[in-house]
Amino acid sequence: MKRLSYLFIFLIVCFSVYAADINILTYRDDYNPLETFQAEVILDSEPASELTNLNFEFSKDSQIGILLFLEKISDKHYFVYFNIPDVNKGEYKFKVKNINVIENGILKRISAEKTVNVLEANSGFEYLLNHQNIDGSFGNVMETSLSSLALKNIDYEKAILGVNYLLNNQDPTGCYPKNNCNVRDTSFALLALSKFNQNYIKTKNWLKDAGNNFDLGLWNLKLEGNAVCGNIQLNGVYNLNIEDKETNITCNNAVDFTLTHNYLGNTHTIHQYSGNNFYYSIEDSGCYGSTYKSSCDYINSLYASWALDSINEDFPQQYLENNKLDNRTIDHSIGYILNNDNEDKDWLLNNYLNGYWSYSSASLSQTPDYFVSALSAYALRNEFLFEEAKNYLESRTQTSILNSGLILYLLFDDEMNLPSVSITPGISNKLRSFNLKIKNNKEPLNIFIEAPNSSRLPSEIYLQNEANYNVNIIESFDILINYGNFSYTIPVIAQNEEASESPLLPPPKDAIQFINEDVEIYLNIDESPSDELELINMWDFKINDITINVTGNLRDILEIEQDYFDSIESGKTLRTSIILNKDKKPVYPIYEGYVIIKSSKNIFDSIKFSVNFEVGDYKQEESIDNNEETVTSDEEQSTTSEKTSSEKKRNLWWLWTIIILIIGVLIFIFFRKRKEVTQSFDDYAKKIKK
Repeated sequence: MKRLSYLFIFLIVCFSVYAADINILTYRDDYNPLETFQAEVILDSEPASELTNLNFEFSKDSQIGILLFLEKISDKHYFVYFNIPDVNKGEYKFKVKNINVIENGILKRISAEKTVNVLEANSGFEYLLNHQNIDGSFGNVMETSLSSLALKNIDYEKAILGVNYLLNNQDPTGCYPKNNCNVRDTSFALLALSKFNQNYIKTKNWLKDAGNNFDLGLWNLKLEGNAVCGNIQLNGVYNLNIEDKETNITCNNAVDFTLTHNYLGNTHTIHQYSGNNFYYSIEDSGCYGSTYKSSCDYINSLYASWALDSINEDFPQQYLENNKLDNRTIDHSIGYILNNDNEDKDWLLNNYLNGYWSYSSASLSQTPDYFVSALSAYALRNEFLFEEAKNYLESRTQTSILNSGLILYLLFDDEMNLPSVSITPGISNKLRSFNLKIKNNKEPLNIFIEAPNSSRLPSEIYLQNEANYNVNIIESFDILINYGNFSYTIPVIAQNEEASESPLLPPPKDAIQFINEDVEIYLNIDESPSDELELINMWDFKINDITINVTGNLRDILEIEQDYFDSIESGKTLRTSIILNKDKKPVYPIYEGYVIIKSSKNIFDSIKFSVNFEVGDYKQEESIDNNEETVTSDEEQSTTSEKTSSEKKRNLWWLWTIIILIIGVLIFIFFRKRKEVTQSFDDYAKKIKK
């Protein structure tokens, strides 16, 4: 029984997974859906059997179907490529699995995996685009404003259509919606217009004036009729300037009263009344109602304050603080955005519900409110729970135009509409010719191609759909395809090329690194320091054709002893000497540039040099020295003979001094030795006993 147990353990060990035996090399880590994934698989040991498509897998939570192409380069070297399916944004795994190898007579089953980042923008952006109307709107003014803000970095043209709708439907006084203005829509329109650098002055002024603020603008009370009203003898029309917040007028006959407010040329009727007694108290808390100077409404006051604060205008801070409801989430979310108050932060943290917030406090409701959740998550964007809340809301961007617009604007504003280009094939392995297909999966764009002239490939194309080229192969080369911030490298292996375990794809940009750091140095014009550049290969493979280049005017004063190396092995360090200002003839006071490491396939690390010379001071001192030398030249010539004799005497004096010192030292040594010799061993022993 014990022997069977040992055998079982032995078999487990033999078939255990050794990820270190598989090297997965990818050209890049980030892809968009439908783009072509390329990878090299290099094994440390020769597999027991050739690899097949069954040895590869693309997955996230479960395996995802792909059409994979596999090329064998050598017994230990394989090349894989496939188009990434139309999947959502996230991290996926490319797995190399269940490969049997024999090492030292032992069978091992090895596997490895590589993380692949898919960068697709949130699906809510497409949802918004699908709901945009022909006139550019997305619904009401609030929805159009938020949707335009959300789409700014995704589809600027469609976002501008939304902004143009706002501009075309603005009330003559600057408010929204036209002919039926309210505070909420005007607040969000102001937010959108300012973020798109549009003229928002009239909208801002209307919103500031719409608040209940006595001191802003002019108040007037018009009286119409025939009556005596205190000390006013009314016969027709009388205009009374209002100087106090409370107005109380009593007349002996019925009078028509009209209270108006004027600000920057805009006149609004506030209150009308017919009768003998007129009383009106003007609200002065700074609050906002649903419409122009209407009764205070806290949520509309929040919206107006948020919009005004975004353009650095004052808002009714004291009113918001005094009238906040403790059990309503939006009061604390926008409150924290505006004031960064720790009490609001603590309230939001305490009422967080695993990714979301409800309209009210957690004790009253646990129903998700996506609108206030977006505001709350944005308010806490620097806190630990932000990513969790963002991940929760990421899949809630298609519930409504309003929710989608706010969530995407506040939480996903860093996402962009990225290009998607696929290629076929991902490699050409020992063919005489092949058909290169470049396919555009999104909007038309420019493609730049680098390849030898013999390939007859164009250097640039405007790709709308698909392009096909027949490529003839004379010798091995690489095809480099660039578009936007992305690129592909397609290795082309000629028929006479020998099989190799060396990587075909370019090494990563951090494969070779300088050990040195950036340099900023101050030199005198006659200084010429030297140093040593050190670079190390951090990659798992040898890199060939290493060159060191210098940019800027730094190249005029920096000399590199050896700027080319045939190769650098993995983990090894290369060194070369450098010298600054070798000729000691700088022309400029400042020399700047970069020292760059590159190979035939990639650019790696760089060091910035900044060399400062005190050219003016040095030249001035040099000029003074030259003048002094010129002035004293005649004196030096006239005293040449005296100097010569003086120097001879001085030299003679030093000679005698040296001779005397030598004689003194010899005498001292002589007497010291005699004293040591005349001392007997008995005398020495007696001294010790003492």
